[in-house]
Amino acid sequence: MKPQQFTGAMVLSILITTASMSMATTTASAKDTIIGVALSPAHFPNFSPDDFNVFFDEAAQVGSQVTWIFQWGSLPPSRSFVVMENLARQHGLKFQLWLSPITLSNDRRQPDLPKSLAGKHFDDPQVRRAYLDEVMDLAARKPEVLGLATEVNFLASNPREFPSFVTLAHEAYAAVKNKYPQQIVTLSFQWEVMRAHQQFDLLKQFAGSVDVYSFTSYPDALGDPSKAQVPDDYYSSVRKYLPTQRVAISELGWSSAPPASEEVQAAFFARLPEFTRGARFDFVTLALLHDVSLFTGDLERLNHVGIRMIDDAPKKSWDVILNLPELH
Repeated sequence: MKPQQFTGAMVLSILITTASMSMATTTASAKDTIIGVALSPAHFPNFSPDDFNVFFDEAAQVGSQVTWIFQWGSLPPSRSFVVMENLARQHGLKFQLWLSPITLSNDRRQPDLPKSLAGKHFDDPQVRRAYLDEVMDLAARKPEVLGLATEVNFLASNPREFPSFVTLAHEAYAAVKNKYPQQIVTLSFQWEVMRAHQQFDLLKQFAGSVDVYSFTSYPDALGDPSKAQVPDDYYSSVRKYLPTQRVAISELGWSSAPPASEEVQAAFFARLPEFTRGARFDFVTLALLHDVSLFTGDLERLNHVGIRMIDDAPKKSWDVILNLPELH
């Protein structure tokens, strides 16, 4: 459930290198809203530099921030962070960096480590030191939000790795705050999985290691995707478990692929103000701006989570998102 992590280190390196050749020279103003989008240019994986610049233009129409999530096991070149941040700033967008140290495969139950640490675990001193070093390198770039991990409740099914990562997250948070006390730190939990398996007690284990509790959400993955039947309190119910803490949605998507449709996807987004009323989210990030051509098999529906087509044609959700009232 990670559409915005489709880009590996090599692809992102090419994308950002080509984009840097055609960077805009003017500074634009992004929309004043808590909504944002994750990195997803049109025509992926056959994008062009123009596609990348159009993405940032459109991202500024949609929201106030851009999120970039990358796997620890396939980090992009360090210079690409500078290019990415500059493109975001030129378009008036805030910039989020997320490190994901958990694999996307194998039910997200294993560490995703650099090749030099292959086969090791989160309780290994080398892994812990390397992770802390990477987190501090990212914190030094001072993004608006720094993500320590994604969908950590999947890892809870691994009794060896999860407890070790919990303590590692605490160490990382303390290290970041010691040097960069103003840095906002978060990590995410998968909302549908948490609800289905009643994993809410896991939230307590990360108290003191985040400023914001973030959640990923793809409600069409459960139930009938042809109907946008989601309870009015679907997201605001998080306040039963986190009554005063800061919360956010770091990935939000509904596929328009059959048996759903553009109309169903648009109907879901149109009800966002109802779903989020009373939640008081810090930010709500759309999983994809554009559809992609990447996923196969059971994950094929994720290719159609965007609010614009892969060729950049707007879906019905585009106008809905542009005209949403402010979320509260």
